[in-house]
Amino acid sequence: MKVSFSGIILGFISVGVGCFFLAGTWGAYLDHNRVQEYSGQAVGHVMKKHFQTAGDGGGNFYLEYWFLPSNGSKIGATSGISKQQWDALKVGDTLEIRYDKSNPQRSIPLYGRSPSLVLAFFMLVLGAVFIAFGVSRFLTSFSSMKK
Repeated sequence: MKVSFSGIILGFISVGVGCFFLAGTWGAYLDHNRVQEYSGQAVGHVMKKHFQTAGDGGGNFYLEYWFLPSNGSKIGATSGISKQQWDALKVGDTLEIRYDKSNPQRSIPLYGRSPSLVLAFFMLVLGAVFIAFGVSRFLTSFSSMKK
């Protein structure tokens, strides 16, 4: 009975990467749904950018902005954004804001494109491929034990 430990390790790594992509799929899907719920659109104005360091050496990127919803009262908000957006935006820039018409305090900035279901589907397929490969590595590693 011979066990292929390299196959088992490769299987674990592949399943882990697949789970990472599946988690990304869920996040992209939730972002898409959140943007679709917010039917109000306005032009936002960047007031301030700031970075908050985390204990692990990483950090979070924040954008402070204001916008005028359809009812006309100015609303200021802060939102977490990706590093790429944070790097590209400057104080004074404008960007699209989506907000909840029933509660304009609930808003999200959109820079570039809104989240897409195509991205979620692509990540789902990629995650499924990695998981299928990892499971096949497990099966072939353990089937070599029976021989």
